[in-house]
Amino acid sequence: MWIAYALVVHVLLLGSIFVIYFRSPVITGLTPQKRPLSYGLEAPANRLVLIVTDGFRADSFFEENCRYVPHLRDIFVREGVVGVSRTRVPTETRPGHITLIAGLYEDPSAVLRGWKKNPIDFDTLFNRSSQTYAWGAEDVISVFSHLSNGGKMHFRSYDHELDFSPGYDAYEQDEWVFKRVRFLLQRKSEALQQAKNVVFFLHLLGLDTAGHVHKPGAPKFRQTVDKTEKGVYNIYQEFERVFPDKRTAYLMTADHGMTDSGAHGAGSPHETDTPFVLWGAGVARSAPNPGGKTFMPDNEGPAMPLHELEQAQLTPLMSALVGLPPPMNNFGTLPVGYMNVSKEYEAVAAHLNALQLLEQYAVLQEQHKKGFFADFLSDFDVLPSSAVKNYEEGILKLHKNREYSHSLAKSQVIMSQALEGIDYYHGYYRRALLMSTTSTFLGWIFYLYRLLSRNRAGTVELILERSTKWVRLSLASYMVLLVICLLSQRTPLDICFYLLLPNFVWLKALQPWNLNFSSSPSSAYSVPALQTTMGQLVLIIGCAELMVFTFFERRLISVGFFAFACYNGWGSFQPKSRDFFSWLALVLILACFPLLPLSVGYQNGYLLLAGVITILINSLWSTRARLSYKNHTKYCNALILLLTIVCAYLHSIGRKTPIPLKLASWMFLVYAFASIVLSKEPRLEQRLAQIGFNLGSLYATLCTSYEAVFVQLLAIELGISLRAQNAQAERSVLRLAFTLLLYTFFSLFGSGNIASISSFDPNIARCYLSHFAPFVIMGLVLLKLLVPVVLIMSVVYAQSEFVRQHEEQIFICLLLICDVMGLNFLFLVRNQGSWLDIGTSISHFVIMEVTTLVILLLFYTAKQLLRVIPPEEIQVKKLLLRLVHWDAISAKHH
Repeated sequence: MWIAYALVVHVLLLGSIFVIYFRSPVITGLTPQKRPLSYGLEAPANRLVLIVTDGFRADSFFEENCRYVPHLRDIFVREGVVGVSRTRVPTETRPGHITLIAGLYEDPSAVLRGWKKNPIDFDTLFNRSSQTYAWGAEDVISVFSHLSNGGKMHFRSYDHELDFSPGYDAYEQDEWVFKRVRFLLQRKSEALQQAKNVVFFLHLLGLDTAGHVHKPGAPKFRQTVDKTEKGVYNIYQEFERVFPDKRTAYLMTADHGMTDSGAHGAGSPHETDTPFVLWGAGVARSAPNPGGKTFMPDNEGPAMPLHELEQAQLTPLMSALVGLPPPMNNFGTLPVGYMNVSKEYEAVAAHLNALQLLEQYAVLQEQHKKGFFADFLSDFDVLPSSAVKNYEEGILKLHKNREYSHSLAKSQVIMSQALEGIDYYHGYYRRALLMSTTSTFLGWIFYLYRLLSRNRAGTVELILERSTKWVRLSLASYMVLLVICLLSQRTPLDICFYLLLPNFVWLKALQPWNLNFSSSPSSAYSVPALQTTMGQLVLIIGCAELMVFTFFERRLISVGFFAFACYNGWGSFQPKSRDFFSWLALVLILACFPLLPLSVGYQNGYLLLAGVITILINSLWSTRARLSYKNHTKYCNALILLLTIVCAYLHSIGRKTPIPLKLASWMFLVYAFASIVLSKEPRLEQRLAQIGFNLGSLYATLCTSYEAVFVQLLAIELGISLRAQNAQAERSVLRLAFTLLLYTFFSLFGSGNIASISSFDPNIARCYLSHFAPFVIMGLVLLKLLVPVVLIMSVVYAQSEFVRQHEEQIFICLLLICDVMGLNFLFLVRNQGSWLDIGTSISHFVIMEVTTLVILLLFYTAKQLLRVIPPEEIQVKKLLLRLVHWDAISAKHH
């Protein structure tokens, strides 16, 4: 039953982080602010043209003194301001566009709807406008198209599943947009010339596609840059021709950047730094530049100031230029000095921005004060209600006295305080939730410790048996009191649940033996299975802590792997034997792989060929294994490896993968697993050889460089090490549990990075796809990450009799180690500082919790592939029962 508990508890612990840090930032029940026109002030621009070049990083824009954007350089040298806007993680397309157009950082609860729909509708620049015209990719346009604005929002989009083969010209996506913009301007020019507060939005996906396929800095990527920036310049000239009144403002920027490997999603400067060029009506020629940074627009100079803004600040700036109030859910603050307008207009725009932020703050403050204990709980003292009232009255006086500079300064201060207050009330229960989650962790770890020891005569068990009634009464009383307090305070239900969760976990953890472990064997585990010396324990804890830091520095896992492999295997071999030197050479070679550059986005045909040769040698070297293969296994694997090399070659010369080769790849993917499951081979060693051959070949189809070599060498080293250890009498469940965890993480970090799940390279799908299908590619990325883990689990289970005999104890130890690491990450989570630091630390905790569940699932998969579990027993209706009686089923087969 403990496995079912483990699944439930870890899913709930994973959910706790979403409650603590990922609460929706969207505040409802707000009222839009007035337009500057209601204050008798005319906007400097009648229309705004927002051009978003998807995935265009700042480095590519400013590279070699703006050599690759000559037409845009002509614009910002002549007028406007240019600089860098900084995004927040995740640096993906959807969050970046929401930040630009709504001033709102992505609603994390949208993950529950697959990032396709907004759980709570939010206000945008489009909603505030009188008319909006937008063109672009379907997945971007659909985010905003359902937000009604009385039929005044017009959207056109194209299907996102476009060709990403090397010969495809990504600029065709941008040309699609430019053609339709020209058509609209020709068809409705007269009507649009009279309109005001109009927004035109052009989403240009070409550079993002080119970056993924060719990588930034590649000749074909620069060709796309050349075409796109020239296209932007031409469409600018078209707008100027149709609207000669000089009342059009332009902003060209990007939603996110991109790494050298063509990935994005994380928080490196290449991903967060995006260029912006702001010019046209109402835009100042110079703006404050506190950092004093400059850049050279060409080889001759002079140097120009490089302005820096947060991405969300562009939203109120665009709103002010076109005479609109900021969107109601906006979190951006108007940057001072970027508009060529009167002091009065800028002061009023900043005041409207401040009122919009203060309204969000007031709603949260009011919700807090509705609670029964509100008078006894702390408030945000920096910005009490009286201060807000004084600000509103003071601004009226300042405007009446024409003290606009003073008004602007006060608005800037109050906006900063309002944002602090919003963050304060959003995270009001954060500290309590962190303490509650820590208590849940400790309760679960204590439960696992009791489950592992199973010593009924122990001191802890005797104390618990004597004090059962007192423990139950104490926990029940505390729970009733807490429920009354939470309901009286009108605490949200999800927060209530996680504040109460530790009580249920500790109630289970503190139950007497006869209630807690009634389904478990009455005897303790065998003494050899639990032999762990103090030196081993210290080494394992040290390596576990070192593994925590590998999430921050990938290369550290080399040290942990080398130290543990030497300690674990050095004494298992005959001194100076061939096996010993072979094993030691493999350990040294494998320890070097994490020191190499990431394989994500890196392509090398020679290393891929070396991986294919390694797979063939490893699979066919043994005469016994070679003779055990069926003919279809030999021929199918050999053909798919040849197909992999052909596809890699075609991709390198810019040719499409023929459809028959893609069909063959998909057929082999099915064959690789089906042939293993349907095989009637009863011997574990021969089944393991087939698993290694099939999965190794399948993995090669998803590789771009040295990954296949690494995984094959890792499997060989693990097999040699386990066979040597089988001859030893001394065994340790804790050591084997750590071996499973170490090799799992080493397979992930050794050739790449877990971040590749979100920052993926579409080129791994070159044998399967030529069009850009994000979810299919994501599935192939996950397959690429999981196949090595399944292979490792299969090697461990097939090569170690001790593992097959003590799998339950090993997994309890594995959960203990994972939960200790998870507790580390819980305290390493940052709730202050940049969103980059917060997001990265949270993602580490999420990865750790998911890994615990995935290892359990993949170990079960490996057992099925090895036919340890008969396939006729695998029925959905019996799956939960099999998990509950894991030991009984295992015992039956041993």
